[in-house]
Amino acid sequence: MRIVLSLYLVLKLLIGPPLDVLVDSQRGIPEWYAPGVDTHAARALGELTAAAEMEGLKLAVLSGFRSFEYQAEVYAREMQKWPDRVDEFAARPGHSEHQLGTAFDVAWPGLPVNSLDPRNVRLFEWVEANAHEYGFVVSYPLKTHEEWPYNNRWKAHGSEFIYEPWHIRYVGRELASEMFAAGYLDPGTGVQPRDFYRAWP
Repeated sequence: MRIVLSLYLVLKLLIGPPLDVLVDSQRGIPEWYAPGVDTHAARALGELTAAAEMEGLKLAVLSGFRSFEYQAEVYAREMQKWPDRVDEFAARPGHSEHQLGTAFDVAWPGLPVNSLDPRNVRLFEWVEANAHEYGFVVSYPLKTHEEWPYNNRWKAHGSEFIYEPWHIRYVGRELASEMFAAGYLDPGTGVQPRDFYRAWP
């Protein structure tokens, strides 16, 4: 029975992860899992980029698929710079949505993702309002709370990471629209994308 279950899981992983798989600090992805960029996500990203351009906006991908090994490098680098806060904005290897091949960090071309340049701000506002039409959600939306700093722009609150308007994840149009309708982007609600995900089989 154990062999059959193992073969089933391997087959599922070779086909690709379910779009609603939950990836967080407690639930990880096998180290060996390295699917590359998901073809459906890449196609949808192209459509999202073209739609943004129709509105006079430019969208560049700064980070897409990351292997377990590459995420380990990212985490180590951030740990060197921010040892006390790294877990608020960087996932440990095996616990990053980027390893699924369906998550992307986007920004205006030539700008870092965390830049408050007006071009980034306009792009992020447009992405939040329209990404669901192309099957994407903002994984770590803005949430407000009563304690300082009153929102999760600089300190994680309500989700594992700080507000990341640049980090989008492809979940398919149906699920993205369901999340959007549920108000996950409303800063005053506790609704989070992870509420709609399920643990890896």
